[in-house]
Amino acid sequence: MASVAPQHYSALIREAETALADGRLDQAERALAEIVRLNPREHFAWSMLASLALQRGEADLALVHAQRAHVLDRRNAAYLNLLAVVQAEAGQLDRAEATARRALREQPSYAEAHYNLGKVLEKRGDLAAARRAYERAVALDPRYPGARGNYALLLQRLGELEQAVDVLQAAVADDPTDTHDLVLLGKALMGARGHDAAIALYAAAAQRMPESAMLRRALAHAQLAAGDWRCGWQAYLGRDALGPRVRTELPAPLPERLDGVRIMLLAEQGLGDALFFLRFAPELVRRGARLAMRAPAKLTGLLRAAGDFDEVIAESGTNADRSAGPIPAGLVLHLGDLPYLLGSDRPEPAFPLKVRVEPAAAWRDRLGKLGPGPYVGVTWRAGADFRRGPEFGRNMQALSKEIELPALGPALARAPGTLVSLQRQPGADETRALAALAGRPVHDLSEANEDLEAALALVAVLDDYVAVSNTNVHLRAGAGQTSKVLVPFPPEWRWMARGEESPWFPGNRVYRQSARRDWTQALGALAADLVEQSP
Repeated sequence: MASVAPQHYSALIREAETALADGRLDQAERALAEIVRLNPREHFAWSMLASLALQRGEADLALVHAQRAHVLDRRNAAYLNLLAVVQAEAGQLDRAEATARRALREQPSYAEAHYNLGKVLEKRGDLAAARRAYERAVALDPRYPGARGNYALLLQRLGELEQAVDVLQAAVADDPTDTHDLVLLGKALMGARGHDAAIALYAAAAQRMPESAMLRRALAHAQLAAGDWRCGWQAYLGRDALGPRVRTELPAPLPERLDGVRIMLLAEQGLGDALFFLRFAPELVRRGARLAMRAPAKLTGLLRAAGDFDEVIAESGTNADRSAGPIPAGLVLHLGDLPYLLGSDRPEPAFPLKVRVEPAAAWRDRLGKLGPGPYVGVTWRAGADFRRGPEFGRNMQALSKEIELPALGPALARAPGTLVSLQRQPGADETRALAALAGRPVHDLSEANEDLEAALALVAVLDDYVAVSNTNVHLRAGAGQTSKVLVPFPPEWRWMARGEESPWFPGNRVYRQSARRDWTQALGALAADLVEQSP
């Protein structure tokens, strides 16, 4: 250890601990770096540096730090547990499982290590072993953050619906104010007892905790999925996309005439959400308003071409088209508020998008070189992929809409024509794996997703599109085309609680995963429809 006054060393330790507690990560890192400079054998500081790197998504650096901590104190179960988490974050699932089991040999009653072992096993697809690990974690520490939630989600994947409800009801009984567990309980109730049971739970919880925007959004989604537009849109005003708390004052409904009123619309949430809620913008124009729009940069080209806006501004504030002159917005409205503000009581058609002729022709030419028509696009995942993204230190929440390739592949085997993948950021071997499962080539056109105008042109010229709900489904609807949409359970609200079609996307056939997470019936119907529609 370098020569240093004990008071200075102690002060550094206090500084690191206080900064971590306050969330001042940069300051904590500086103090910890100074500690290991003064004493490279200070294993607790290396472990804390590993945790900091993990929080920032720097898995490689976290791995170096976690290994240093472990080497300096090899039998420390906490360091082994941390190393297992970091290895899993780096994609080293085999090593992560072995390290987590070593931590449990050192400390068999370590609930967090059982929990993390369960996450590793679930990522590896060993659901039965993952269940045992989660069950043990919950038995040891029922209130460990995320343990019962993950356990319940896995039980639902295994089709054990009432058991999942029981687990989450116990969690809510322990802490009736835990909104995350309440939302999970509502989704479990949807599967076990039906949509009305979830609505009743959310309505009661939202009344009890009116300050919770998360509960308000869950209630809105459940009501909208059931077709209760009026109540659903009012509840949607309190969604947490606009902040963690429900608004204290709700915006007033808009008048029937808006002649000459300048309105700036603000996009929110994802690209698909913005495209979805744009369907309410034409009603503002019909009422006489002039529109401006602030949107993600990827959307600006499409919106300018649509012709409904006098001004479209990229969210960064750059590349704004000001050829019509700046618009002094009299009103600034969030897109997601429009249904309530307009008094909407019915689904509106998709916002029309203009497909450019040149890129559409180029795609037709490229498709023709891949094989014969009809041309069928495929996308199997949307949203964040928890198996590959840097999330392992967090709870394994339902971050993505996905159908597993072994289930999807055989359903595409007899589809006519040529299959093309539009999967955004596919895994290294996913496209090849899908081709093997389908027993036919699948051509990777995923690069189209980087430019929404290119993606619009491609989806517009495809003869069919089989996909989980994603931005391209909205683009295809805007181009006047339909899709075959695979809807995981519980269903996203815009695809409704039941039925073979959503009123928001007329003509789009919906194929629903069952409440027991089984795709068999849905994929059988999909395969039959693909063959039936062959020329």
